[in-house]
Amino acid sequence: MTVPPGSNLLKAQGAAYQITQCYCIHEPGQVCIEDIAMDRGVFVASGSVDGCEARLVRKGRKGVIRVSARIDEIGRRRFAIAHELGHWELHDASQWFVCSAADLRDYKKSPLETEANAFASELLMPTHLVRPLCETTEPSLQTISDMAEKFQVSLTAAAIRFVLLNKHECVLVFSKDGEVRWWFDKKRRHGLWINSRQPVDPRSLAGCAYAGEDVAGVCEQVPTDVWFPAADEPKAIEGFEQTAYSPRYRTALTLLSLDDAG
Repeated sequence: MTVPPGSNLLKAQGAAYQITQCYCIHEPGQVCIEDIAMDRGVFVASGSVDGCEARLVRKGRKGVIRVSARIDEIGRRRFAIAHELGHWELHDASQWFVCSAADLRDYKKSPLETEANAFASELLMPTHLVRPLCETTEPSLQTISDMAEKFQVSLTAAAIRFVLLNKHECVLVFSKDGEVRWWFDKKRRHGLWINSRQPVDPRSLAGCAYAGEDVAGVCEQVPTDVWFPAADEPKAIEGFEQTAYSPRYRTALTLLSLDDAG
């Protein structure tokens, strides 16, 4: 993963780790994020926050996190609160943070948003609890879904955490209405690249999902150029795809596992 200049992920993760130790968090269900925020001087409320997912306002030693009332998924709400709490704990030079959906998945561009996400991820999915679930298992959306349910986070947040901790080379792709909106990887060993707004290839499982097919639980090998059309040596790489599709939002979350061709 390419970390933006100026980011201090170890500091962010360390701050979250200290909180998990302070509140004796030893099981997934013990992370009561709103209670933790309140105890640290931050009141959490829901309401109208046009143009963003959440915002933080600081005044001295007190603060308010306001989360968009449009967020009805508990996992997204918890991550938004934890993200703003990360700003509270790490970035006291600013009195105001307004964070969009893009900020809540930013691990590569803005140093402050990258740190807030690293903090939130560590706080909601502590490494000592989540690593055993990620490190030794084969890439699997079912494992990620189980992890999301156990830690009460979104499937996307759990998937990013899984990609970072899993030993395999994985790529996570989010698409909407048949176009790639963003993608995430850990080390890019194969030098592969996905273009912004790249159309989803109909040969992919995601393409099949957009066409109305049921791809839940399917893991299928796909040609490398399905997702990486500019690959120099596509035949040298094996790619296996799994896709979770949401008809409500017309979005697909795709997990790609890559390896050298045998």
